[in-house]
Amino acid sequence: MSERRKLERQQVSSSLEVFDLDNGELLGRVVDLHIEGLMLLSEKPIEMFKSFALQVNLPMTLNGVTEFFVDAESMWGRESIAGGQFWTGLHFTSLPDDARQCIEKMVASR
Repeated sequence: MSERRKLERQQVSSSLEVFDLDNGELLGRVVDLHIEGLMLLSEKPIEMFKSFALQVNLPMTLNGVTEFFVDAESMWGRESIAGGQFWTGLHFTSLPDDARQCIEKMVASR
């Protein structure tokens, strides 16, 4: 798979849970992110090339919020080497200003 990422991934130090707003289910946890997308670690494989409305829960209050909302599309996925967990790359298709500000603040604090 060729590398098409333009921005460096930024690992997150705390656990950010990601929920699918269409069904309310926990999709997984953010491993790293930047303003164009995120990498998710999940217990189940995520359907590829699917659009999602996501809620990302923050473990703290940031810019006065404890969560932010984005739309994203799953672009790639693979099972972890140990098995039983799955890595998925999601590209943001809609990034509201409040979500962008939260991500920029998290990335800047690294």
